[in-house]
Amino acid sequence: MINNFTPLISVIIPAFNVEKFIEETICSVLNQTYQNFEIIVVDDSSLDGTLEIVKKLSETDSRILFYKIDHAGKPSVPRNYGIKKANGEFVAFLDSDDIWLKDKLEMQLKYFQRYPEAVFVYTMSVTFGNVNIFSSGYEVLPLLFNAAHSREDLIKKGNSITCSSVLAKSKIVKDIAGFDEDPKLVVEDYDLWLRLSERGSFYFIPRIYVKYRVHKTQVSGDWETKQKRLEYLAIKRGLKLPPYRFRRNKGLLFLLPRNFIHLLNFIWVKFLSLIR
Repeated sequence: MINNFTPLISVIIPAFNVEKFIEETICSVLNQTYQNFEIIVVDDSSLDGTLEIVKKLSETDSRILFYKIDHAGKPSVPRNYGIKKANGEFVAFLDSDDIWLKDKLEMQLKYFQRYPEAVFVYTMSVTFGNVNIFSSGYEVLPLLFNAAHSREDLIKKGNSITCSSVLAKSKIVKDIAGFDEDPKLVVEDYDLWLRLSERGSFYFIPRIYVKYRVHKTQVSGDWETKQKRLEYLAIKRGLKLPPYRFRRNKGLLFLLPRNFIHLLNFIWVKFLSLIR
């Protein structure tokens, strides 16, 4: 309980072939210090044992709900299905291979208490899994100096908001029809943050509450592909967005200082957590 503020939170988890990770992901929700939630897992017709694992977990906790949809191959579709099924005053997005730290939801609700006008609240994330501080995929996002605090920041600085870090007001998410399912729009999460920011203010918690898993089965486009995705979004929404800042795979001399900055970001945030 947070000063008698105990709204229901709907946690939306889209899933596809994640039998290796889904249980750990769901357990990171079940272990939250804030417990008034429902977990909505939407399976995108997995071909492995994902759905069986979720079914078994649901037998031990009635707050776990699961649905199976025809394969869409795009996470916006199962996310939107989950949003439509959501009963909560708030919706939280969690990718099926990511993990939350135990007090994530509690801290975010405190921000909503403090700033009731907020549309959404997001936190920092750190990569883990098939990655280390010498890997090109090592990141602690957002870098504090690059965090977005306004719609203008989102447009000028680009997107460094991890989807699994966002807690938003359900009514507003539903009012704008959730994620855009346009098959050409691959950066649908960035698009949603931009559209939500039109409806009101949002807030950033400068603490790490999400562990973003890096693994070999992930698909990541090259620089040209990512740039084209941004250009498509810019044209569709009539925005002037910054070019994609390619920071990876530029050689060791570039990688080491780049990762050192992310490491310093991590250390500084952990230090702040101890003194505040």
